[in-house]
Amino acid sequence: MKIQDLDWVTHTHTDYYDVCNIYDGEMPSYLWGKDFWENHYYLINSNHKFNKEKFKLSGNIFYYDEDLNYPIRLINILSNLNSEIVVLDHEDMILYRQANLKEINKGINLINENKLDSVRFIKNINAKYIKIPETNSVEMINLNSDWIFSIQPSLWRRDTLINLLKKNLNVNCWQLEYKSQKVVKRLGIKIGVLAGDCNKRGKFHCDSEYYPYIATAIFKGKWTISEYPKELKVLFKKYSIDPLIRGGV
Repeated sequence: MKIQDLDWVTHTHTDYYDVCNIYDGEMPSYLWGKDFWENHYYLINSNHKFNKEKFKLSGNIFYYDEDLNYPIRLINILSNLNSEIVVLDHEDMILYRQANLKEINKGINLINENKLDSVRFIKNINAKYIKIPETNSVEMINLNSDWIFSIQPSLWRRDTLINLLKKNLNVNCWQLEYKSQKVVKRLGIKIGVLAGDCNKRGKFHCDSEYYPYIATAIFKGKWTISEYPKELKVLFKKYSIDPLIRGGV
């Protein structure tokens, strides 16, 4: 199985539609071209149904009611997909160089072989890691780590992700991360990360050698210019975005 065969879900925020246009324009270039959209699903606030002409996004659209909490939104779409393994990301997690699909596919194989339940595309520095004999490109997070679960671009066994989300339904995405640390340990969920060279970016994570993306472009509604000045400058120019409108951090 290859990543091209998987369903790919991108959750979008209510007021991040300008970022969606960047995601829409950049992602196929660094993955596998226009065919990327065949199995891709944008998860979009239903209030944006009337913005189709202004925001012409590619691929498939799945709408959510803004009154639904984040975990329920994800469960609703995941329950309607057929792929046993899925990719999950957000619209402000944008590739800026070519992804290494060969190494990512090794992560898919580890999930297929029941050696992992998930593979995150970025490595956090506040965790302990275990080498996996079959590959040097993926490491498993030790369940004794303080921080295991993160909402970042990841491969997931779909049923495992749904089960995890069901343990904390009435939370937002930040609360979900915090509360899921204990759930992951209790359920024994095996989460791996794409390894490779670790060049620290920000306080808690490394740049991803095999999936080089902006993690993340927006923080509390503002551009993360302090962490990604070069990458965002290129995008601002390409998509005619005035960064002063949102402001930066």
